[in-house]
Amino acid sequence: MHADYERDTDVTDVAATESLQVAAAASQTDDDVTGREALLLAGLVRMVYHFLAHTIDIKRSNLLDKLAAKDILSSDERQKIKELKKPDAKARSLLMMLREKSSAQFESFLTTVSETGQQSVAGVVREALYTLDDTERNPLQYSHGMPA
Repeated sequence: MHADYERDTDVTDVAATESLQVAAAASQTDDDVTGREALLLAGLVRMVYHFLAHTIDIKRSNLLDKLAAKDILSSDERQKIKELKKPDAKARSLLMMLREKSSAQFESFLTTVSETGQQSVAGVVREALYTLDDTERNPLQYSHGMPA
């Protein structure tokens, strides 16, 4: 239990630091606003994807079943993830499925993650999106080809 807390705290601290770095980059004055925004979005997508891939606990409180009950995942999607053996493969599969979901479904996913006792995970993702004033989109929609 103590090791899990330390791991969660360390990962949350790293993600929070990355979020602050992205925010600092966003505050710099630059003539090429479009290029900067694209770079920040790419960094945000990469950060959110990797953070979730390495921190989300799929087994905790039957996360997959709760996502299916809320129609965030179909029963077929839930089953495909459950058939995988390794936790990291399950997490990557979930993220790949989530990239096809709407921003409202992504927000419901974050709410469900919070409801399973992973409030800090959902909080870091929300803070990163809020920092860039980008709370109206599913950042995973831009993660095509993203390795974990």
